[in-house]
Amino acid sequence: MNFAHAITIAAILTSILTSGGSCHKSCRSNASLMKSIQYQLKLVEDNDGKCDCNQSPSTPSSGKVGFQVSNSGSLKNIGNGAIVIYETVTTNLGKGYDKSTGVFTARVHGLYYFTWTVLTYAGKSFYTQLLLNDTIIARNHAGAGGMSTHMPSSQSAVLQMSKNDKVSIRIYNAGTYMIGDKWSTFSGFKI
Repeated sequence: MNFAHAITIAAILTSILTSGGSCHKSCRSNASLMKSIQYQLKLVEDNDGKCDCNQSPSTPSSGKVGFQVSNSGSLKNIGNGAIVIYETVTTNLGKGYDKSTGVFTARVHGLYYFTWTVLTYAGKSFYTQLLLNDTIIARNHAGAGGMSTHMPSSQSAVLQMSKNDKVSIRIYNAGTYMIGDKWSTFSGFKI
């Protein structure tokens, strides 16, 4: 049965179970069955009609969403507006982070917490900002110009996200040097 057929069946069942006088009393007592059917159809709708019989396409069975990523190597001379791509994935529950693009996509609506840390070499800088879709939410200033030591900088944000909203870390001004080897990280989770 495809998604369109499932919706049609749900509409027929809803009509039968909620019709006042033309339905037997026993039909009206099946309200919990109808709620169960509606819930299952909502799950199919939320996943764009796709079904994975081995695991939920949107989140693990626990419903938890969270990721922790970093870089194995340092990043140098990244241009203004470029997305910082963290290619080393430690955790990716819910599969929202895409290591090929550096973008986290919310698979479910909810409240999310994000944090990122940048470590730059003495005399260097790496300025970043967190974007929700195309809106700047927070900035991180890791600037060690004129200093004789490395400079760390951290930032965080709490965001209400809808399904398919996207979060990324992007360069502003220029990213001259971000130290990798797990010193600079990006993480987030659904609260």
